[in-house]
Amino acid sequence: MVLTGDHECNFIDKTLCSEFETDDIELDLRDGRKQINAYSVDNNSDRVSGQEDVEQQSGDDILPRKRGSSVYRWLRFTALSYYRKLFTLVFSANLIAAVIFLVRYSQTDFDDHIALAQNICAANIFAAALVRNEHVVNLLFLSCAWVPRSAPLWLRDHFARVFHYGGLHSGAGVSGVVWFAIYWALAVKDAALHSRTNTPRLIAILVINSICLVVFIIIPVVAYPRFRVRHHNYFECFHRFLGWTAIVLFWVLLFVSTGSTAQAQGRPYAVCLYKSAVFWLLLLITLLIVYPWTRLRKRHVRPEVLSSHAIRLHFDYAAVALCQGIRISTRPLLEWHSFATISESSADKGFSLIVSKAGDWTSRQIEQKPVRIWVRGAPIYGILRIATIFNRIVVVATGSGIGPCLSLLSPYEIPCRILWSTRDPITTYGQAIVDEVYRVDPDAVVIDARRGVRPDMVLETYKLVKQSNAEAVFVIANPSATREVVYGMRSRGICGYGPIWDS
Repeated sequence: MVLTGDHECNFIDKTLCSEFETDDIELDLRDGRKQINAYSVDNNSDRVSGQEDVEQQSGDDILPRKRGSSVYRWLRFTALSYYRKLFTLVFSANLIAAVIFLVRYSQTDFDDHIALAQNICAANIFAAALVRNEHVVNLLFLSCAWVPRSAPLWLRDHFARVFHYGGLHSGAGVSGVVWFAIYWALAVKDAALHSRTNTPRLIAILVINSICLVVFIIIPVVAYPRFRVRHHNYFECFHRFLGWTAIVLFWVLLFVSTGSTAQAQGRPYAVCLYKSAVFWLLLLITLLIVYPWTRLRKRHVRPEVLSSHAIRLHFDYAAVALCQGIRISTRPLLEWHSFATISESSADKGFSLIVSKAGDWTSRQIEQKPVRIWVRGAPIYGILRIATIFNRIVVVATGSGIGPCLSLLSPYEIPCRILWSTRDPITTYGQAIVDEVYRVDPDAVVIDARRGVRPDMVLETYKLVKQSNAEAVFVIANPSATREVVYGMRSRGICGYGPIWDS
């Protein structure tokens, strides 16, 4: 949730996962199913397993039992996810502060209680905006990536979950709404106590307060996960435009209320404004909102059609760091889509990204083959950046998720096994991509998921973990496959990570 209205979903969580097709693969969790490369010949095109080549195998390939009871697993891996822990930490701290604030107010009626509630509200909104800033996110990832590979695995596991930073954002955002509600209630009570001296200015303050409160409440409501997933385009517009509206109303409220303060205290208006903490916090919030838009550019792009299902877009205006992604759009005010980038090894500047068919917008890009497209903000690190703190990993990808995986693995030379499932990989993504997969991992498991029985991704991933003695599994796939594989690994004591689509 972004109270500033600067919609960032488009990464994060979802960031750097590309726009993966959502129907690439359906998980079959029946134990004992084996679907792997059926051939081992020199031509990589012959090494891709078709579903018709997959054989049943039992005995040695049965998954171990999940650890703990179902209730324990639900609490640990779902109810108490890192994202929710961070949200709870921030929200609980604010809740405790709010209780202390209200108790103190009821007992002493201390001076400037209304201003204090307003200040804390603005501070929370500032924190929510700050944690979504591209440079702050990049700093978080780089800081965690400095953890040495010699550190204990449990410690690296904690740092590797830095991509759950969205919990800080939503926790601060919801807390900001709560504090604004407290501020509104105190302002209404204060106006009622001084009803005989109410002026048009005080009435205006109450009206603006009420409108602003309604806007603030709507923002987290439309950010509720179920609504966000089912009506994502509406969520994005609501989030952005209502966020901007709330900040504008907050500015108006500050200017009007400062006039009342200056009149009551007999001080110059400018002095009261200058000494207001809300003024400086709102200024910083506004700068955080505006900053990405100052980097809005319509960039030239060279389209490379891979198939009727995928297109590769090449950019040459800048170089990007490994494991970074960018946001692109054809309608800058309405929708943005985040994609992982693939560095161009043969050029000082330039990178590419793969767009695969996953909806109306991606389908249009494949059909129209754009030569110019909007790009906003700075490139931002995604989940794969943290993979460098592990000694050996397994990468699981579906569809175009293989792109960012190759971007990571090629330069870092991390011992890695690859499991890639997609429809007709050679026809869809080209021989060059398939060859690169086998260059990184000569024994890569590449599954053509066009027809037949769907692979048991959890089982296949587990086998690769055991074969390679991997420390962690990174999943860059569609939401359902990501959740299944990450849960399947963690419930068996293996470190698993995947995008969480938190915004």
